[in-house]
Amino acid sequence: MSDRKLCMCCMSPVPAGALACPSCGYNGSQQNPEGLLPIGSRIGKGKYLIGRAEEIHTECVDYIAFDVSGYRTCTVREFLPAGGIVRVKGEMAMQPISGAEKRFRSGLNRFASAYGSMRDLPEECSVPKVHDLIQQNGTAYAVIDKFSGMTLRELLRRNGGTLSVAQTQIVMEPVMDALEAVHAKGLFHGNISPDNILINNNGDVRLDEFSVGDTPSTQKAVGFCSPECESGEKAQAIGDVYSLGAVFYRCVLGVAPQDGVQRKNFDTLTTMAEMSEDVPEEVSAAVWNAMLVNKANRTASVRDFRRALRGEPPAEDAGSVVSQLFYSSEEEAANAEEQKKRRNRWRYLSLISICLLGVMTAVYFVSVESAKRERERRRAEEQENLPQSLTVEAPDYRGKKISETDLDTLSFDFVVITTHAEGTEEDVIVNQDPYPGTEMEPDHRTITLFVNRIKETAVMPDLIGLYLPNAEQLLDGYGIKYEVVFEEAEDKFPGLVYEQSVEKGTEIDLTETVIIKIQPDPFDPDMDGVPDAEEETEETG
Repeated sequence: MSDRKLCMCCMSPVPAGALACPSCGYNGSQQNPEGLLPIGSRIGKGKYLIGRAEEIHTECVDYIAFDVSGYRTCTVREFLPAGGIVRVKGEMAMQPISGAEKRFRSGLNRFASAYGSMRDLPEECSVPKVHDLIQQNGTAYAVIDKFSGMTLRELLRRNGGTLSVAQTQIVMEPVMDALEAVHAKGLFHGNISPDNILINNNGDVRLDEFSVGDTPSTQKAVGFCSPECESGEKAQAIGDVYSLGAVFYRCVLGVAPQDGVQRKNFDTLTTMAEMSEDVPEEVSAAVWNAMLVNKANRTASVRDFRRALRGEPPAEDAGSVVSQLFYSSEEEAANAEEQKKRRNRWRYLSLISICLLGVMTAVYFVSVESAKRERERRRAEEQENLPQSLTVEAPDYRGKKISETDLDTLSFDFVVITTHAEGTEEDVIVNQDPYPGTEMEPDHRTITLFVNRIKETAVMPDLIGLYLPNAEQLLDGYGIKYEVVFEEAEDKFPGLVYEQSVEKGTEIDLTETVIIKIQPDPFDPDMDGVPDAEEETEETG
């Protein structure tokens, strides 16, 4: 290794004399933002070499790092709450901002306690594997193993937008195992979504981005976060149960649930069974009860949620007396035995599905890796000075008035969606997708801004290709009046919207009525395009 060095962006070996990394193109000109650890610094008595900052969270920063003694790449997570601590330029030591000392110290203790507890979790638990915990520079660092994989959102996109109920349960079983383990230690996640559930090429699942400080995360996953947690309350087990139900909803139906805070004022959420006849009643009921707005009535624990998915009663009710009630007759005992056989068959099919999913994922990663190596080989042959990455980070527009904000239209495209947020001024940007700091590729630089509007207007969503129930739910959520017209058109799929009278992105008055055209479905009496007998009589009369 005497003639080689490490790339501080990806920790891959770089040949001596190379002007840039052959793996990622990094040439050393980009440095970490001011206030973060400098590239090339070391912590843990020199054991860990710090590289580029990979992700900045509300309360911590993730750096790619290299374990010199173990000779492996890892992630170093530094406790660095926004607005609570400062680092003098050019130095590593930090100190709390005046007036924030108590809050910082409380958050630091919770950070150290949480990652110390996670270090004691079993190896098979699907959470970040913590190898070391370091107190240094006036703060704390958790050393976590490097886990490379696609997000659940990416898996959904590559699978056509949805997973079956069985596939969803296969992916979510390790997540529920992990949550039961961390809840038992008094730890909670608070922001579970398809963006922080990762799957690698072996089919292993990882739940990441735990909120372990005292600073509530401001980057809440809209539609997946519980109403109380999104309103600023600290994370609790019952809030994680809500998020589990929301992820199930999104995976199976292909649409994100209505925002939790909005549901407090105007709840339009529809059960899964009403949205799709392929969803078993027990699964639909389990998800519905897990997502109740009133947490006093909501499913209380992950264990009870898992039992509900199987159609079983809550654990606290499953005693000998209940068993006697359930099996008070030979017929009911026979039914229970049949249910047990069905569950065993389901486990067998689940095992097969896991194998297929693992094979599909492995094939995907092998093809990606092969294509990546081929690109690197060609690039190395063509030029010595490799170009830097063209990715850019999404700016932070949240909290700004859109009318007073200079949007960078040369670098990004913007989609503006109106929403209603209680206690927020008119025209203020309350959220955005992707989140600030997310790296965006050159061909995918569209930022969706969610703007608070008090006046009676809305921005027309894109309904083309949606099933009628999905389109109606979306329109109802925006408060847009609409009329459905069943009209035949060539090469259009039955039951789908193929035309809307108002173009997507257009701001319309909520007193207007939008016409949506649906291709009739001859096998669905509600969508056959033929008027009922009474309607036909009225028309001919």
